Amino acid sequence: MPTHDGESVTYRIATVNDLDAVGALRWAMETERHPEQAGDHAAYIAVVNASIRDEFARGSQIAFLAESGGDVIACALLIWWAMIPTLLESHRARGYVSTVYTIPDYRRRGIARQLMTNLMTHARELGVSRLILRASEMGRPLYLDLGFAPSDSLEWNEG
Repeated sequence: MPTHDGESVTYRIATVNDLDAVGALRWAMETERHPEQAGDHAAYIAVVNASIRDEFARGSQIAFLAESGGDVIACALLIWWAMIPTLLESHRARGYVSTVYTIPDYRRRGIARQLMTNLMTHARELGVSRLILRASEMGRPLYLDLGFAPSDSLEWNEG
């Protein structure tokens, strides 16, 4: 799919072999938000690989990637799980959206919107009926436009 400047962007679901790229985008996202916390890049990538490899292999974490010129330039991660049925819903699944990030040179071109559309379509196919995410100020307008709404959830945080 061409972007407005003619560069071609393709979209796909990540495999376990893409964990380094997913980790690198998460690293970029985290260090952009908290540059003072940047540490050892290689060690971080190793932790990402160790932390989510099994979930990727099981399919409970699915990354949606955008590529241009052979480079991964953006991603969005779906973490999903089955929930116990209710009396009205025999199949229930929920999802959490994480690591929605586009490298700066490719922002404002609709790439995150396409990744989120792909993620939401896939979530529906899995039977996920509710997605949760934490939005940055930059991302909030996109998510609201895609149909996300503020919720009244409570959260426990030990840390």
